[in-house]
Amino acid sequence: MRWLEIFTRPLSLSFRLFGNIFAGEVLLSTMLTVAPFVLFIFIGIELFVGVIQALIFSMLSLVFLSIATVHEDAHEQHDTHESLENEIAAASHGRPF
Repeated sequence: MRWLEIFTRPLSLSFRLFGNIFAGEVLLSTMLTVAPFVLFIFIGIELFVGVIQALIFSMLSLVFLSIATVHEDAHEQHDTHESLENEIAAASHGRPF
């Protein structure tokens, strides 16, 4: 089941990105036929939305890749680090260091 999730996340992101780009193209072609004199406004909006979509796509890809590549050793090191912090806090009588 985990493998299915790993392979469907990038596919889902790809379809979402394609749908957003396609919707922008449809909007631009519709506005070209309806009101060509305000097309430059919609081109600017489409460029802005494209930049936002690229940022979101790259951030989600980074999160999904980091989740897929996390190792169990990292969890053990994190637990060891937390216990060390608790020991230091107890030695300093609960005062922050």
